[in-house]
Amino acid sequence: MNKFSIPEGYVFEVTEEDAFIVDPAPPLWRSLPIFIVMFLVTLIPLLGILFCALFILPIYQKVPLFIRLRLGAFLAFGLLLAARFKLTVKDHNESKEDHSQLYVAPHISLFENVIFIRLIGHFRPVAASFAKTVPIFGFFVKATDPIYVERGKTRKGKGVVELLRESIETTEYKHFVFPEGTYTNGKSLLQFKTGAFAVGAPVTPMVCTFLDYTAFWNREESSFLVQLYRVASRWYTPIYVEFLPTYYPSEEELADPKLYAENVRKMISYHTKRPLSKQRLIDSPNFQQDIR
Repeated sequence: MNKFSIPEGYVFEVTEEDAFIVDPAPPLWRSLPIFIVMFLVTLIPLLGILFCALFILPIYQKVPLFIRLRLGAFLAFGLLLAARFKLTVKDHNESKEDHSQLYVAPHISLFENVIFIRLIGHFRPVAASFAKTVPIFGFFVKATDPIYVERGKTRKGKGVVELLRESIETTEYKHFVFPEGTYTNGKSLLQFKTGAFAVGAPVTPMVCTFLDYTAFWNREESSFLVQLYRVASRWYTPIYVEFLPTYYPSEEELADPKLYAENVRKMISYHTKRPLSKQRLIDSPNFQQDIR
């Protein structure tokens, strides 16, 4: 059992820098030659995996979990091949058996879901309700039977925490939550919401670091299609993926989800050297657009 503890005397860096600022991007026309040269390299695997998905997704939820694990990884492989994402993976746990059923990750890009399903297989995400309408990705998100969250609105019936706890207790599914609740530019760690931690289950943090180009979707800065174009107009995009040690909450943390969330955020900060941000979900321009 891994248990994270802060080294004595360690000081966490706290930043006031805006976690939603997009680095200036070159004009779209400048990357057009690469887009044209790589067009077929992008299009062929994308059309191929979408064609496969037409047959796989209608039966996806009906087949046994061990088959879904492989089918999910296969579909994600096709999407990552089309995007030309080069993954380097490090797992701080001895094996996948040491992983929790519940994973948490700082949120930068829609591609993190695809990366995760490629490495782990089928999982049930907690997703913002608008995800079902996102081109291409929404098609795949629906198949995972996610727990949808309505931003800025009161949810009727069972709350997200109850649904997540019930799913963990009654299924063998892996579950995936972005505890910040929105995208950031990946340079710091937003304050975490407590929902995933109120469940009381151990969590396995996963962190994606975009080494060259960060595919950060800020809807104030660009549309989703522009972000897809930027990814498709690169030779490839290197990404470093880490599975951090599974974190088991103490009795004090089980009684205080806010403390649990903050300690996991500090664990990620310590391992990745990303500073702690003073900002939170309500500061996100994406969130502000969603609740209008």
